[in-house]
Amino acid sequence: MPAEIKGRSQVYAGKVVTLELQAVQLADGRTVQQEVIVHRPSVGMLPVDDQGMLLLVRQFRSPAATDLLEIPAGSVDPGEDAESAAQRELQEEVGMRAGRMRRLGGFYLAPGYCSEYMTVFLAEDLSAGTLEPDEDELIEVERLSLDEALAQIESGRIQDVKSVAALLLYARGHHA
Repeated sequence: MPAEIKGRSQVYAGKVVTLELQAVQLADGRTVQQEVIVHRPSVGMLPVDDQGMLLLVRQFRSPAATDLLEIPAGSVDPGEDAESAAQRELQEEVGMRAGRMRRLGGFYLAPGYCSEYMTVFLAEDLSAGTLEPDEDELIEVERLSLDEALAQIESGRIQDVKSVAALLLYARGHHA
C-alpha cells in the first residue's frame, strides 16, 4: 500500500505560498503529520543569445541573505501554460522574447517540504522585449559563456539549485 494523504489543514495562506499540515498514512499503516509549503508550478529559462552566451540574473534573495546568480524564473499563473509563463517571465526579468523555447527538463525544487515543480526551457532566437520586473525585484542581467557558468558552479558562486540543474542539463545536451 503506498503512502496516502488523509487530511490537510491550512496554517497560513500568503501571496506566494500556503503552509499546510498534512496527515499522511505511511505504507506501514502509521499516520504522521507533515508540514508542506504549497506553491504553484513554476518555470525557469536558460536564455542563450546568438553568440552562445547565457543570460543569467543576479538578484537579492532574502532567505539566502545575499545576491544570487540564477536563471530567470517565476511562477505559472492560474490558467497559464508553462511555455507562456516562460515567455512572460523572460520578458519581465531579462527584457527578451524567445523565438524558440525547448523544454530541457523538470523537477521538484525541494520535495521534502514544498510542492513546487519547475519546468525549465532553453530560450533561443532572442529578440528585444520590454523589461518589466515585478515591483519587489531589482534584477541585474549577466552574460556568461557555458564554460564560465560551469566554473561558477564548481567554485560555489552559483548556488541556486534550479540554475545548477538547468545549466547541467544544457551542458549535457550541448556537449553530446
